Amino acid sequence: MKRTLIGLVTLAVACSSGDTGDSTTTSSPSTSVATPATTPATTTLPSTTTTFPATTTLPLSTTTTLVQGNWADGPVVVTEFGALGWWDGANWLDADTEGAIPVVGGEDYQTIVGDVIDRTTAGPQTTTCEPLGLIGVELADPRLLGELPGPYGVAISAPWPLQPHLYEVASDDGTYAGFASALLAERGLDVPDPVITQLIRTDLEGDGVEEVLAVASDVTPGFVMEVGDYSIVFIRKVVDGEVQTAVLDESVVVDEQGSYGGLYSVGTIADLNGDEKMEIVTSGVFFESLAVTVWEYVDDDVGLTFALQMGCGV
Repeated sequence: MKRTLIGLVTLAVACSSGDTGDSTTTSSPSTSVATPATTPATTTLPSTTTTFPATTTLPLSTTTTLVQGNWADGPVVVTEFGALGWWDGANWLDADTEGAIPVVGGEDYQTIVGDVIDRTTAGPQTTTCEPLGLIGVELADPRLLGELPGPYGVAISAPWPLQPHLYEVASDDGTYAGFASALLAERGLDVPDPVITQLIRTDLEGDGVEEVLAVASDVTPGFVMEVGDYSIVFIRKVVDGEVQTAVLDESVVVDEQGSYGGLYSVGTIADLNGDEKMEIVTSGVFFESLAVTVWEYVDDDVGLTFALQMGCGV
């Protein structure tokens, strides 16, 4: 069976070189919650109906050192402007869909941006992001999540180590600018030397096979996008001996029509459900809104899937 890197994302293209070598769309915020751009590629993808992976949380290793604290009943993942959801032991539950989150107030939260982990507390469930009135909590120190335009992280009320595997910021020697240039060309934008704003080496599953996440962005200040503006987040991973490239988030402007676009970044890579595999957190800043998305790599058969998202703005 041909395995693909992406289950519910925008692209799954096999590449011939390793990570050491070798329809256009413009995204815009919705009236409430900004959602990731999805552009069909040459590969036929499964339906984008929301179906969360039915995997069971693995028991933590006996050598895992848990952080002492007052934790929520479920590992609730939140931002300053709303709760994304939580893991119930088998599935990701969306806070907005559930209508409530398993907190009483006073719980501890680990915060994470990049590889910087800190700690804060939060109050009981409340409404956030007025006038939308999203479900969330009030964090004692929301500054720990980062600053706009990003990268922007998350807070989670859970005691396990959030980065059990490799997370390393790297520099581009031109290789990933080349990959980004090819992706932009597929979307109708000719950029010979894209600006690589983030390059991260990681090991999502802890299996010794590294993945690389890259972000290429050049966006007009104020996010009133001009022709030639772009922001794209992509990952390269070896699956069945082949290097595959997949796009998580993108905003590409190729025509004269004015549009609000987004500036994307990788907020962090962290274990958000306690299975000792790490999820990818991306953030997108738009004209008057911010969205945070969690992507989960289930396995080489299922691939990388959309797990949770929360956005605040107009």
